[in-house]
Amino acid sequence: MKASYFPILMRVLYTGDSPAGGAANYLLGIFKYLKAEYVHIPPSVALNERWFRIPFDVFIFSDYSRKQLSPRLERLIAKKVEEGAGLLMIGGWGSFSGPFGGWKGSLIEKMLPVTCLGRDDRLNFPGGALMLPEKRHPVLDRVIFSKPPVICGLNRVRPKKNSTVILAARKISVKSRGKYNSGSVALAKQGEPLLVIHGDPAIRTAAFATDAAPHWCGGLVDWGGKSRRLHVKDDIWVEVGSAYIRFFSNLIQWLARGGMNKRPLQSSSPER
Repeated sequence: MKASYFPILMRVLYTGDSPAGGAANYLLGIFKYLKAEYVHIPPSVALNERWFRIPFDVFIFSDYSRKQLSPRLERLIAKKVEEGAGLLMIGGWGSFSGPFGGWKGSLIEKMLPVTCLGRDDRLNFPGGALMLPEKRHPVLDRVIFSKPPVICGLNRVRPKKNSTVILAARKISVKSRGKYNSGSVALAKQGEPLLVIHGDPAIRTAAFATDAAPHWCGGLVDWGGKSRRLHVKDDIWVEVGSAYIRFFSNLIQWLARGGMNKRPLQSSSPER
């Protein structure tokens, strides 16, 4: 399944991770690379209805607590998704059922292709887990898995019946033969759902259960044969691998459904 998504004009509401200069640098760098127009809301800032005057194509929640938005705003986002906007939740302590998440039972959860556990859902992989494809999908177009990245943790989620698991995390186990001899390496037969999308191709919602930034993402940020520096803002730059750029570019543009809105919008953030 071949598809070309880049470049397109899209509008993104990105909530969470940090102000620019921290963990948010990675996705902010991707937005700049895509020439996407965005509003970034740091996790300490509550979502305000004034931002919804902008016709967003994609809503991204990453380490952003449910406490930071009202039931009315949840309904507004759900309405936008029903009308065709994309929705993505990325893993972290403030995502899904992480200790600061609280998304179980929310309208956002209802729109996602996964169910939150309703209890602390964090799962760490001290020895790592490989990020491996389960299904072919345009999101993985030109993403090479001959040298898959190792991640260090995720939120455990349950895929809904009408969903498709595109990527799984398969835990690495080592049978040691000595103090410094790693011995044989094996992968768990059953993987944890990592990237799950809605089964209806007309609905663009996704859950990515690990983080897009350290530490959970492990080697994901360096994935690919070449590294590239992406501009974030002012004198802030971030270095990421070529496959990292390709994967998140594909995912965000697939969620945007080709960029539905064309009116100019200056990239902005309430912390400015």
